[in-house]
Amino acid sequence: MGALFYSIWHRPYVFVFLLAFLAFSWMEQGKLRTGIWLVTGYLVALTAEWCSVNPAIRIPFGYYVYHDDVLANDLTIFGVPFFDSLSFAFLSYVSFSFAQFFMSPLWRRGFDFQRVTSRGIRNSPVTLLLGAALMTVIDIVVDPVAHLGRHWFLGDIYHYPSPGYHFDVTMANYAGWFVVGWVIIFINQRVDAILANRELTSGRELKLPYVPAKGLFAPLFWAGILIFNLGVTAWLGWAYDPGDLEFDAMEVRKLFLAGCFVVGPILLLAAIQLMKPANRPSYEDLTAWLADYPNPKLKARIRPDAGNPS
Repeated sequence: MGALFYSIWHRPYVFVFLLAFLAFSWMEQGKLRTGIWLVTGYLVALTAEWCSVNPAIRIPFGYYVYHDDVLANDLTIFGVPFFDSLSFAFLSYVSFSFAQFFMSPLWRRGFDFQRVTSRGIRNSPVTLLLGAALMTVIDIVVDPVAHLGRHWFLGDIYHYPSPGYHFDVTMANYAGWFVVGWVIIFINQRVDAILANRELTSGRELKLPYVPAKGLFAPLFWAGILIFNLGVTAWLGWAYDPGDLEFDAMEVRKLFLAGCFVVGPILLLAAIQLMKPANRPSYEDLTAWLADYPNPKLKARIRPDAGNPS
């Protein structure tokens, strides 16, 4: 228990994002699906990391080594830091939700945006593919700055015995993130389909709360994770003075700019998604959505029979 408290105290940002995920996922898919996503996301990630740090297996992320001396006070499971595998649960979910944002029409009244995502869109192969890709984009920004952890509060927790081409991060690592994200999302899409069928046959439909501007939560959450990591990168590049001749501030500044060039276009496309008139739902979209996720308060506010006022 002491090791868990140590991890929470010294990696507070991970657990802040985790709490945000729990609240956000509960609003979008209910507590049962949230709990299942948390458990499956963690177990898939733990399995993948254990295989990767095992020199006899080295997949799916490629081979890397955790530093046991640095992690001596942290909670580790099978040699893998608990907080690290746990982060895959919320990173996969926010990427999946952000993929639905791109795939769905948006109902709008003033600043109240509601994402009109039918179950067919939610569980489609295209949403699965896009969700895994958006999760990989997160790692393209996160992993290089995590590799510099000895210079900030993450700590020097791991290294690649054979550094890769992208700021020392290997291409195998990014491929592994795509695969793991795909597996987590795929499992939970299938779980949702099974639960939806059970709910339909039992007559106990999933009821989700109406929350104003809920349609904005996914892009804001996804952007928040990336902005946090880009902020750490910018601080290392422009404000940090390590007194270490091996620390190359110019390379870190290049890392920051590279991250901005990756993230910027995606966020621009998200902003366009909010503004373009063609992205408003039809009557059929609204009725199908409210049939999948009935909510009297939301139905009264949207009134699908009254069109889509903005």
